[in-house]
Amino acid sequence: MDTPPNRRGRYGVPAVTSGWDSVDYLLDDWARECPDLDFTPVGVINRLGRVRTHLERGLAEVFAEHNLTAADFHVLVNLRRRGEPYCMPQARLMEALGLTSGTVSLRLDRLVKARTVIREPDPDDRRGTLVRLTEEGLRLFDVIAPEHLANEDELLSALSAEQRRTLADLLRHLLAALEPRRGPEAAPLGLTLESAIVARRRRRAVGLSDTAGLLVAAVESGSPADDAGLAHGDLIAEMNQQPALSVVAFAELVDALPPGRALNLVVLRGNDRRSVHLKVPKR
Repeated sequence: MDTPPNRRGRYGVPAVTSGWDSVDYLLDDWARECPDLDFTPVGVINRLGRVRTHLERGLAEVFAEHNLTAADFHVLVNLRRRGEPYCMPQARLMEALGLTSGTVSLRLDRLVKARTVIREPDPDDRRGTLVRLTEEGLRLFDVIAPEHLANEDELLSALSAEQRRTLADLLRHLLAALEPRRGPEAAPLGLTLESAIVARRRRRAVGLSDTAGLLVAAVESGSPADDAGLAHGDLIAEMNQQPALSVVAFAELVDALPPGRALNLVVLRGNDRRSVHLKVPKR
């Protein structure tokens, strides 16, 4: 059972020390040593880093049983998820893995030697190379994937199914704010947004208030957003009386509104607040 809110100290550290994790000890020290500084973000960022370290160690155990590293398995995964014939250009694989050309080449050399992938000339690019999953590579994926998923489930054993969904939802909001956007968050409204992270940085850079919200990156001419008077550089601070902090939440709110209903926004143009009623068009 969770500790009641009135039994928590600064930064949410539980009063009962028997339930502390390593970050609680750290936060307790900082609350004592530097009470004038706000270490609240440490409770999230530091825990994410420490959890990742433990998870990577636990996941590596399964791959090691098959003489693979986690990095090797990521190559197999990216090829397998493409569907038959399980191949992709090496340049695209490099992009999917977020690695440099040299690092990907070394990784592929190891997998080619193990006969799990092969390199082929790209018929659509004379200077390009295709990477293809071999029969052995496909067999190996089919063996490892169930073991890997069972291992992931085991590593999450401290969380109930509902807690896992909640954590996944919260991480989606954060990751969507950190990743490059793939398209408009509210295409029916003619509106493209930047994350709250980008918004705070850009506003500080030009001497505006450090206010979290969603920054209007583009407004399509003649769109509902244009008709409502929104413009590039506006900051959406609230949406339907809730803080506008997540592009995910904004897109979900727009999708849930019936056609013809208005989205009530609080917008900062510079540092001036104004109310905007943005009508959702018929789909």
